[in-house]
Amino acid sequence: MIILSEQDILSKINNRETFSATIEGGGFDIKIDKYEPALAAAIHNGSNLREELAQNSLLTQAERYYEEDPYTGSFIERQPITMIGNDSRYEYDLNRNTDECVYETAWGKEVWKKPLTAEQIAASKAKHARFYRIVAAVVEALSKDFGQCIVYDTHSYNYKRHERTDLPVFNLGTTSVKSDKWRPIIDTWLSALKNMQVEGVDITAAENDIFYGKGYLAGFCHSRYDNVLVLATEVKKVFMDELTGEPDAIVLPSMQEQFNKTVRTNTDSYIQALS
Repeated sequence: MIILSEQDILSKINNRETFSATIEGGGFDIKIDKYEPALAAAIHNGSNLREELAQNSLLTQAERYYEEDPYTGSFIERQPITMIGNDSRYEYDLNRNTDECVYETAWGKEVWKKPLTAEQIAASKAKHARFYRIVAAVVEALSKDFGQCIVYDTHSYNYKRHERTDLPVFNLGTTSVKSDKWRPIIDTWLSALKNMQVEGVDITAAENDIFYGKGYLAGFCHSRYDNVLVLATEVKKVFMDELTGEPDAIVLPSMQEQFNKTVRTNTDSYIQALS
C-alpha cells in the first residue's frame, strides 16, 4: 500500500480519484475504490503504539489489546470506501474529542509510568485531528455528490465482565442522531443485523441497549452535518476469546464474511432508495 501525506489524500478526494493508501506516519489506512454515499470505518482496529509511549506504558500489550477492537477492520474491509485505524486507542482515542483523546487512566488503570510531556500529547492530538480532517473531507464529498451519506462506525465490546448474560451480539447506538428522518434507515440496518447468519452464534441485535452511540465519530458527524447518518455498531466479542485474545476459528471467518456481505447489501438498498 502506498504512503500518502494528508494533503495528497485531500487532493485525491477533492479530485474524486480512487486510491488505497496509508497516511504518512501510519495512523490509518484509507481506501476509495469508487465514490458512493457510504463510508465504513473501524477506528479502534489498530494496536500500534509509538516506541516512546510503549516504553512508558504501565500496561502490557495484552492489557491494551483487551480494550482494543481487533478484527473490526476485517468486518468492513470489502467495502468501497474504508478508513481503518492502525494506532492503538492508548496512543489517542479516535472516539473521544481531540482535547480528551489521550488517556491518563483508562478503565480504572493508570496508563503511564510517568506523565506524558506536552510534546508527546501534542503529537498524539495532531494525529487525531488529522484523521478527522480527512473524515470531514470524505463525508462532505459524498454529501455533495449524493445529497447525503451514511457512516458504518464499527466497534467490538467485551462482555464477560458484565453480569448480564443476555447482552446483544450487535448493539446499534443512536442517541446522537438528531432527526427522525433517519428512522427508516436505522430500522433497516437494525433488521439487517438481526437477520445476519453467523456460524456458531445465535444472533441478537438491539438499539441503545448497552451502548448509546455517544462516541466522537458519531458526535462529530451528527453535530456538523444534517445529511450524514452514523450507524454506530458494536459487535460482541463472540468471534474471539476476549481474555486471551485468541480468535475463534469458526465464528471469526463467518463474522468477517457475513458482516461484509450485510453491509454491502444494506448499502445497495440505501443507494437504491436514494435514487
